[in-house]
Amino acid sequence: MIAVAAMLCMHAASGQEPSLSYQGDVLDDTLQVSAPTCTNEFLLGDCGGARSCLAESGITPFLYYDSIYAANVDGGIKSDQDYTGQIYAGADLDLETLWGWDGTTMKISMVERHGDSISRSVGGIYDPMCIYGGQVGYLYQLWLEKAICDAWAFKIGRVSADTDFANNDLYRYSLSTAINGPMRAMLLENIITSFPYPVWGGRLKYVPNDRHQFQVGAYQIGDGMWDFTQHGLDFSIRHDDGVSVLTQYDWTPQLYGLPARVFLGAVNSFFDFDNFDGVGTTDHFLRLYAHAEAEIAVGLTVFGFATHSDEDQVAKTPVQISGGINKQGLIPCRENDHTVFFATYGELSDDYGDSIGEDVDYEWVFELGHRIRVTPATYFQPAMQYIVHPGGTGDIANSTVLGAWMNAAF
Repeated sequence: MIAVAAMLCMHAASGQEPSLSYQGDVLDDTLQVSAPTCTNEFLLGDCGGARSCLAESGITPFLYYDSIYAANVDGGIKSDQDYTGQIYAGADLDLETLWGWDGTTMKISMVERHGDSISRSVGGIYDPMCIYGGQVGYLYQLWLEKAICDAWAFKIGRVSADTDFANNDLYRYSLSTAINGPMRAMLLENIITSFPYPVWGGRLKYVPNDRHQFQVGAYQIGDGMWDFTQHGLDFSIRHDDGVSVLTQYDWTPQLYGLPARVFLGAVNSFFDFDNFDGVGTTDHFLRLYAHAEAEIAVGLTVFGFATHSDEDQVAKTPVQISGGINKQGLIPCRENDHTVFFATYGELSDDYGDSIGEDVDYEWVFELGHRIRVTPATYFQPAMQYIVHPGGTGDIANSTVLGAWMNAAF
């Protein structure tokens, strides 16, 4: 990757003038809140001027390390503790600056995961350690995006749907998959993939003004969508694969002079989903979702989202409702810290319960945390989770999980 970046930098320096007329999202993936913009927001600084040289040439490299340590200290199936970590690295390429391709960007990234999770010891449907899953190295993103006539943008390549749909930066402050990532119910029924599982996909976005945005996307789904043993290198499209078509409308008004956001969306999936009763399949699946957030005072943001499907025969959690509070600068002289609280209600399908021979109802997850901005390039976030009805059966004791998330931007 370094060699490719160097060659691109030399090519850009040979005649292309820097142009910043269009830039795609620098970091819009799960687990990342925002992209550092100053060299002191990187542990490696400007690397002797190399970072600035690359940026002027249209190349924005990134390297993050995230890790979570967590312990199930009470309840659940058994006491347990574990550690999981992740390297996320790659580059955003401005192909207009590099090669003169007007309004075109490209993203290349890889992910390497290691460690284990306490999820099996808790016994819930949500993982208390959100960066666990497929503990190997992946080629993750490999896509092109083209801006058209200022208001339109088209993206195509290897990507996960949660890059553009059913996701929000506010979710990324949570250690639990009940909040962090795309709306979890969609992953439990395999209608989309998420970071770091890539599939073939594309998205068309229309932004007529700064208040409204419309998106439609289509993404590959199938039996191999979670196959981490392929390391993200299986580029095949099989005859029995399906497709999920996502649509989303975003509205970003001002309420009493403070920012707000509402988005509404739908997922239509076309695939032969096996019914929980083992008899027959469901070939069309529909899930609706909605999100609303508002900054109700300076530095204090509240949000909530809900998702619903009538397809109980294949939907593990037909209903999920989540909400959260994010307060920046709660502690005096710590204006870059965030104090967060989250709550999630997941209703489990009776058909799913019948398939495992259990009466199931719901699972609640509560989380309280505080993200400490240690330096501009690092943060440390202790958190406590309380899981009610793990697994939804009532047979597992309520669980208390203590953990901490560490992040560094290089």
